[in-house]
Amino acid sequence: MVWPVSCTGAQLAETLRSAANATHSVSGGATDVVDGYLRWAADQVRMLQGMLSPSDLDRLITTPRYWATQADRTSVLTIVNVITDELQHRRRVLEATAEAVAQQAAAWSPNDGQFTNYVLIDTNFWMEKTLSDLDALDWHQALADAAGPSHPAMQDELRIVVPLLVIDELDEKSHRRDTRPKVLGATKFLYKLLADNPGTPRQIRAEHPARGAVTAQLLFDPLDHRRLPNNDDELVERLLVLRDFIGHPAQQMFFLTQDGGAAFRATASGLMARHAPTPPRLKDN
Repeated sequence: MVWPVSCTGAQLAETLRSAANATHSVSGGATDVVDGYLRWAADQVRMLQGMLSPSDLDRLITTPRYWATQADRTSVLTIVNVITDELQHRRRVLEATAEAVAQQAAAWSPNDGQFTNYVLIDTNFWMEKTLSDLDALDWHQALADAAGPSHPAMQDELRIVVPLLVIDELDEKSHRRDTRPKVLGATKFLYKLLADNPGTPRQIRAEHPARGAVTAQLLFDPLDHRRLPNNDDELVERLLVLRDFIGHPAQQMFFLTQDGGAAFRATASGLMARHAPTPPRLKDN
């Protein structure tokens, strides 16, 4: 999956389709094909370099064939045939990538328009909940009870964002004797909820007059993604990337955490932080 760096998913998909269609304009004699291919690549780099990471741009446009042609522009028949094949392959790859981006954008699109609220829930919140807690939880109320400048309206849709890092952190803690009992409820709840087609929203609560619908969706990392050293920074960054990908209002992007540092980071990044109270710990007898 390709994620844009500075535009929405819909905008990237449209630009990728345009790049694929532009391959049809390369035609003519041998010299025309060589020059046309290089001109096509230069045009697409100019259009896409602000939207894609350098590695994605190399994979989609500036391939080894591009650099080889830059180094040797000989317009012999064999080279022209190779370039023609390369253009056909670029077209197929770009079309497939555009379709994948468009599907992902559709999967993350708000069901309730501007009234849909996205909330990333920090790992520490999940850890404090048993399976029965999560099954019975009023998610809108949990956000309202947390501290912060604003909370989602009770009647609006709530989309819970579950980054892969949260799953990885829960998995890691499930293998430790001291934390395993605390995370089993969350791991069971999330796996049961998201295991079937995890890339699409899964319903937790249906809409009713007093509450909007509650859904959850797994947020995957791009294949070449390198996580930030600090997990709080990484979670904040993933929610910012999602916000830009769907082009959603900043005031509808929430970050629920029991960690004060994470709440400060989210607020400083323009997200709507909600600082949940940490449950009291039982005293040892």
